Parts: sequence; structure tokens; C-alpha cells
Amino acid sequence: MNSDFISRKNFSDLDLEFVFDRLQVVTPYGETAKKNIQAFLPDELQALKHELDLTERVMERLETKRHEILELKSLFKEIKQLGRTFDRIEAGETLSVTELFEIKHLSLYMEKIRALLVRVQWEKTVGDYMLAPITEVVALLDPEKTGVSTFYVYNSYSKRLSEIRQTLLETELAIKKQSTEIAKELEGEGFKVSTNGEVKIRQMDAQRIQEAKQHPLLSYRMDIPLYSIFRVRPDEGLQKRYDQLLIDQENEEYVVRTQLTEKLLDHILQLRTNVNCIGNIDLSIAKAQFSVAFKCTRPVFLEAVHEAGQCIEIQGGRHLKVAYGLEREGKAFTPLDIRIHNSVTLITGANMGGKTVSLRMIGQLVALAHMGFHVPCKAILLYPMSYLFISVGDSQSIDMGLSTFGAEIVDIGRVISRKDETGLVLIDELARGTNPKEGFAISKALIEHMNTGVAQTVITTHYDGLTQTKGVSHYQVNGLSSVDFETIRKEIKAKGMGLLHEHMDYRLTEVSGDTEIPKEALRISEMMGLDLGIIHRAKEILGGSNDE
Repeated sequence: MNSDFISRKNFSDLDLEFVFDRLQVVTPYGETAKKNIQAFLPDELQALKHELDLTERVMERLETKRHEILELKSLFKEIKQLGRTFDRIEAGETLSVTELFEIKHLSLYMEKIRALLVRVQWEKTVGDYMLAPITEVVALLDPEKTGVSTFYVYNSYSKRLSEIRQTLLETELAIKKQSTEIAKELEGEGFKVSTNGEVKIRQMDAQRIQEAKQHPLLSYRMDIPLYSIFRVRPDEGLQKRYDQLLIDQENEEYVVRTQLTEKLLDHILQLRTNVNCIGNIDLSIAKAQFSVAFKCTRPVFLEAVHEAGQCIEIQGGRHLKVAYGLEREGKAFTPLDIRIHNSVTLITGANMGGKTVSLRMIGQLVALAHMGFHVPCKAILLYPMSYLFISVGDSQSIDMGLSTFGAEIVDIGRVISRKDETGLVLIDELARGTNPKEGFAISKALIEHMNTGVAQTVITTHYDGLTQTKGVSHYQVNGLSSVDFETIRKEIKAKGMGLLHEHMDYRLTEVSGDTEIPKEALRISEMMGLDLGIIHRAKEILGGSNDE
């Protein structure tokens, strides 16, 4: 993650892990590509648009070549992480038979993947990340053209190896023939020889065991419960020759494996390039499938801020994590519209009214758009930004001995130094951790300060008076403004407080700066059964605000 654009904590605060967890890549290289996703900065706008183009083209392939794309993902399941093996090749370390098998398996599947990409016209219709032919590697590791993944140090690799194996086979046959003759002789002497050349004698038969130990054609092997085990002893010269041939075979196989490793070095760049292509194709398919599954839209980026001023316009925006949770409960997320066109925008509304969700949704959509995603909304227009910051008032720093409020102020202090850069600052209930009078003063001073910068700031607040600051946009959560309180009060008594959320309207409405912030906490308290005397007194204290 590009820490210049967004911090790891802000990434988490925007629930972006939820999004990334739903990018269903298949290969370990796809996982690496996913972990390396970066936000595109303003000077990378053309690269960002190219990434968005790529997702669109892959979505088209998903629609027209769905079966082949699913087949491609099935082939991807055979791709394993061989980074350590590649490193060993480059370091000049001789690969083992297992490692050569893995390279062969990978190369064969690269060829299958490439053939399928040709079939779906990937290079022509998508363009990016086409695998190069790897036929020379396949030919190197499959000299007998078997087409199967198993690997063997073939005789064709070395004339000497072939000769050693032939002599080894002949020696083994000679030993077997001699052992058969010895077995017959031992059988004639009363020893029972098994097909594997072993003689088992009961341990209670001490005399027979002693005879076997002294017999020139038998060698003691071991004791097991109830038995002593002996083995037919072939000619010592033949056995020594056989043992030496095994050593010679192992040494020659090592020479062959070394030569194969050296030849693979000539192709290591292509192997690495191809696995990176596989990872990027894997990720691009995952992003396209994500876009389809979550009904996402391509973001529209302005070429420069001056095209429409500093504007972020979202239509039908959805916070994916919240929407997903509601869908599992059989409920629907209310899509949100907002147009952020001034330096500072305030969002007001009752507690439980969805202000925080609205704030996080804005940040989530803007962040995803800068990472080259299609985003969950009907439409989004924005300009390229240098950074995104969100404060949701839940930071603490035990090491620094800071309270939630103190940690929040430290974070905000860092980001306001970047107010003259194109960026987005999101603050949820600024200064909620201090007394209301000081909180209001801090909030108003910050709003005035951010109003002088280039960055756009969106703040949720319950403080009256902030919305009257010159040059500030004001959105209200509709909340309970359109419900009949007497009716809902009766329904809540019958069905419980869960009904309140069904009546809450989470949509945002832009209002004039001097519109009073609704005191829906009083209405909610009344519906929850708080003593009416307390409710009426609270209204008197507020000067009659929000009286029905």
C-alpha cells in the first residue's frame, strides 16, 4: 500500500480489508500482486486510466468467454510459488530432482495457460500481461516429449549416465542370478530363503542361529521379536561393484542436474516475467469478477482540477461492508448521493443516523477509485488526489500516554500540514473527546483553516453553529424527519427498538448553511420511553428547538 496516499490504519478504518478479502485470486503470484496494489497519484493519471481500461476489457472477456476464463482459473490452481527455486538458479546452486520437477510442471502449465489465452484472444482484446512461449524450457526438461509433469534424470542427458545405468542393471541381474543359485544351495542345507533373499530363524533355535552366523553364504542382519534375520551374501566383488556403480550414478546425475540448472539460468528472466504475468492476470480477473459481483461502476477522473473545480460527486454510493451485512439480514442498504464541491463539507444528523457510514463510504469509494478499482455506486466523478486521510475518533496511543482526543489531534495535526495539496480529509465528530464548548471552538477554527487550502474536508458534527461558517457546504441525514412519531412509538412498543432502523432514512440532503441541526436524540429518547417531564425540560433548555 502506498503510505504516501493512505496509511495502514486509515486503510483499516475504511474497511478496505473487507474489499481485498473478496478479491478471489488463485495463484500465490496473484496474492503478491494483490498485496502490492498501490494508489495512483495525480502524476500517474494516465496509468490509472489504463488500469481502469484493463478491468473493463477483462469484464468483457468474462461476459463473452466465461467458460474459458473459468478454465483459465482452474489452470491457475496448478501454479505454485517457486521464488526460492528461481533464486537458487540465479545463485548457481544445483537444483534437486524435486525442484526440476516443479520447474517442468510450471513450464507445462505456462504453455497450457498461454494456449488458452491465445484462444480467448487475450493479447488482442485485453493486451496486458500476455505470457511468452516457454517451449525451450519444456524441451529441456521433457527431452522424451512425454508431456507429463513427472521428472526423471533421463539417459538422453548423458551418454556416461546411460552406460553406468546399463552396467548397473547388468550387475544387479548378475547378483540376482547368483543369489538364486546360493538360495538353492542353502535350501539344500535346510535354510528357508524368502523371495527377498532373507532367512528367518526362530531365536529359540540357538544351534541353527550359530550355524547361520558361521555360514559363508549368509550375513547376519538383525533381530526382531522371536526371530533372527540373515541375508544371502552374494559375491563380495559383485556387491562392491554394484555399490560403486550406485555412487557413480548419483555423481553423474548431479553433473546432469548442474548442467540443467545452468541452462535454466538462460531462461530465468522469462520464467520470472511469466509468473508475474500470471499473477497480474489472476488479479485482473479477480478485480473484474469483483466489479460484476458488487455491481460496480468505472470512476470518472477529471484530467485536472480546473475542469469542474474541486469536485467529488457520488451517485448511489454504497459502503460495501455495511451493505453486505444488511443483505445477510434480508435488508437493503440505502444508496447515498453527495456532491462535495467546497473546501469544507459538513454532515449533520442524529446519532445512529448513518453519518459515520456516509463518511467511510466516501473514503472507501475514493480510495478504491485511486487504486484502479471500479467502485460500488451508480456514478462517481472525482479528480486525482495526493492523499486520503480519515479520523474516526477511535485512535489511542498508550506509548505516548495520549487519550482518544489527544491521539486524534496528533493525527489531524499531521494532515493539516498538507492542506495545500489535492487530497481528501474525513473527520468523524471532531473533538468529541473534550468538553462541548472547547470542542466547538476547535472544530470551527479547523474548518476556517481548511477552508483556505486546496484539500477537501468532510466533517460529521452535532455542533450547532459550524454550518454557518462562510463557504461551507452542509448535508443533513434525513433521519426521522418524515415519520409519524405517534405511530412509530406504538410500533416500537409492540415490536421493539429494532424497528427504529427500518424507519431511519439514511439519505443525505444538501441544505442551506443556517439550517438548524435536528435534535433527534430527544425524539429517539422519547420513543425509548424516557420520562416526558425530562423530555419537555430538555426542550426548554434548548429554547424550544425541535418542538412538535
